[in-house]
Amino acid sequence: MRVRLEQGIVAEVTRNGQLELVSERSGLRYRFGATATAMWIALQQQGGSLEGAVGVLARQWAVDPVDTRRDFDVWVEDMLRAGLVRVEEG
Repeated sequence: MRVRLEQGIVAEVTRNGQLELVSERSGLRYRFGATATAMWIALQQQGGSLEGAVGVLARQWAVDPVDTRRDFDVWVEDMLRAGLVRVEEG
């Protein structure tokens, strides 16, 4: 499963370490804290692979991958509902 930005959404990590997603159409800005920023960076480093990002962060954070996956699932679901990302199989 891969997580990709929807068209018209721009991602940036701000100087203070927050992930900011901006809709070019509406101008709405969504800001996320340190945990979500780390998840986003891991996703990008893994080519959008949710499984890869979960593995990387579970190892870095020395936590159970099941818990890390649950955190990702909640966060990705929130972003899906907001129309910021799409999920691709494969």
